Amino acid sequence: MADFDFGDLKKVYEDFQFPVIQVEISGKDVTGDKEKSLFITRAEIEQTSGFEAGIATFSLVGAYDQDNRTFKIKDYEDFIYPGSPVIIYLGYAKQLREVFRGFIARVHFIIPRIIVDQVPSIEITAMDAKGLMMANRHSKKLKATCYSDAVKEVLKGNAFLTQKNNGKDFTTLNISDTPDKQENQGKTGDFRVEMVEESDYEFIVKAAKKFNFEFFIVGETLYFIEAKKNKTPLMTLTPFSGMQSMDVGYDISGLVNSVEVRNINMEEGAYVGNKKKAQTKLALGNKAKPLIEKQSFVYLDPSVKSKQEAEHRASYLMESIDYRLGSVSAEFIGIPELTAGRFLTLDGFGKPLNNDFYLTRVRHILDGQSYRTEIEGSTNTTGK
Repeated sequence: MADFDFGDLKKVYEDFQFPVIQVEISGKDVTGDKEKSLFITRAEIEQTSGFEAGIATFSLVGAYDQDNRTFKIKDYEDFIYPGSPVIIYLGYAKQLREVFRGFIARVHFIIPRIIVDQVPSIEITAMDAKGLMMANRHSKKLKATCYSDAVKEVLKGNAFLTQKNNGKDFTTLNISDTPDKQENQGKTGDFRVEMVEESDYEFIVKAAKKFNFEFFIVGETLYFIEAKKNKTPLMTLTPFSGMQSMDVGYDISGLVNSVEVRNINMEEGAYVGNKKKAQTKLALGNKAKPLIEKQSFVYLDPSVKSKQEAEHRASYLMESIDYRLGSVSAEFIGIPELTAGRFLTLDGFGKPLNNDFYLTRVRHILDGQSYRTEIEGSTNTTGK
């Protein structure tokens, strides 16, 4: 059963009328102070289940003094400092839901040419916490003896992630145990994990690829979990769920039937490797299967030291190839509950559009009184 029902949301959001955005910067509601008369004219929030950082941009108007031809910086300086924490909520009427949490990365003060409907504005770009993990670089041995504990150690050392918001943690960590935590139990020796000339971001991405994990942030939660762990659909959407456009496609180019990861243990002169079979389900006739069955992908990975490590690496590569089969790009009425990193069911569109897609990217776009949600997703099946 899905987490949300579109019909129920339609009632909660009063038929999706009167879209509302609320932006908190350093704990203050940017547009909540009526005396300052600030307005958000446009906002775009992008979430992703990939390794790139989530990003939000929004335009503030009302901070420009037309008489003196200057921005009223003293009145709004609390809102525009780079590095300030940002939380964004979207919804309708009085019902709001958090869709982004991060920090101000860039600020632009824009005075346009005198054109109808264009006024001076402050353009703010915010990034999620990943943006702060990319600049540093370390070479050190951590206390952790497995990668999941190492990821926790790195994240808990980040001052931005460990800050408080109204007495609670600004960021909640959802970290699953990596397989090496159990594999190393009972073994003797120093298994402490090392960082070698890499940023916190590069280290965590490396760990994710090593064990077929995902590393992304949605709202207040940072996820380092098994890829596509939660199979429960977020919701089911139909042609009557506020759909505005859709493009569903299937492409067999680049698909293979198996992935093999190989290496040579130079000390023992022995082969190290493992193989994973494809999980794609082809239901559009039977002509594609013969073309793919004999296709294989061999990957030489000098970092692989054991059969278990080769299996983890092969799983990551095989799944990334499997999910190239199907794709969706669609636009619906603004639905704050749509988030990256979850499965979405499309139904009522007919075969082969009816399918479960894993959401890889979600964009919430508020433009004046118009609010829409754009989605991108992938699947390893050809539909129901």
